[in-house]
Amino acid sequence: MGKQYKVIKISSNWSLEKLKKKVEDALNKISTEGWEIISVSFTNYGYTAMITIAK
Repeated sequence: MGKQYKVIKISSNWSLEKLKKKVEDALNKISTEGWEIISVSFTNYGYTAMITIAK
């Protein structure tokens, strides 16, 4: 069986700093659960981040 991939969307309506904190918290949680972080990208529309992970 190959890798299992997931894409996680994180957004904040308030500020870039709040989005940054949410992404940091998510990355720390994801990595402790054994997931490999493939990519993190930020969109140009609003305060949104997309995280791709694999296990």
